[in-house]
Parts: sequence; structure tokens; C-alpha cells
Amino acid sequence: MLKMSLRFPYLIYLSIASMLVGVIIAPVFRDIPTQTEMGTMAQDMQHGILEVPAVGAPQVAVAVEKDLMDGWNVTVTTMNFTFTPEMVNSDNVDNTGHAHLYVNGMKLARLYGPHFHLHDLPEGEHEISVTLSSNDHSYYYVDGNLIEARTSISQEPVETGPS
Repeated sequence: MLKMSLRFPYLIYLSIASMLVGVIIAPVFRDIPTQTEMGTMAQDMQHGILEVPAVGAPQVAVAVEKDLMDGWNVTVTTMNFTFTPEMVNSDNVDNTGHAHLYVNGMKLARLYGPHFHLHDLPEGEHEISVTLSSNDHSYYYVDGNLIEARTSISQEPVETGPS
């Protein structure tokens, strides 16, 4: 006959209780983004916020056009803002700095001027967004809102040439 310790049933009860607790608290963690979903958002959020008054605040717009050869041409238009690549990582000067280019929420590039060539993307819809940052990389905000511009593009299947 098999001798069973009196502690064995308690281990079963403890295991069942642990699983129930896991099932109960799992929904709390369901909506936490994974590293893949976050892209570089976590790194970006370390930069900080530079709240500026609405009057005279920088403004940004973005236009994306299909390039006849390949990819997309991104044009960033700003008002009350000057790109200052020579001042990156230095003290802030009002309404100067650089921009960040995002594709589907993932940071793709830091922009030091108004033009950027974006290679062809996977087939489908894509959101392109641009934010403005100061020389010390803080994001420009007005009334608690990030200064940004967004647009969407539709990538058609890319032809690979004669087969």
C-alpha cells in the first residue's frame, strides 16, 4: 500500500487556489502593451514634455505622396518652428528642434528637415505621424495635447519586376 503524506492534499489545494487567483487577476494585465506593440514608445516617453502657450506655438502638418520609382515621399510643413540639427542635445530655444516620424505608432526616424523618403511598406493601410521635439528631445505640447500631425496611406502590392 502507498503511504501518502498529509501534506499532499494541501499541495493540491494550494495549486488550485493559485490557478484561480491567476484567472481572477489575468484580465488586469490583458491590456498592457507588449514590447512589440509599444515599438519605441517606452523610450520616447523618457524624453519629457515641454508645454508651450497656444499663442505662437509650433504647428506641424504632414503630406505623404507615392514616389514614382519606389516608396513614399514624406513632406513635413511647420509653422512657428525651425529645424535645428546643429543644436540637438543642447538647451531648448523656443520653437526649435527636430521631429519624429512614426509608422503605425512605431518610431522610424528622427527628422532634422522637412523631407524624408520612406521605403515601400507591407501591403495595406498605414498611419504616418509626425511629432515635434525640442533640442533636449522633450515633446512639444499645447494645453496637454501633443503637437502632431497624422495621415494614412494605402500600400498596394509592390511589383517585383519581370518573372
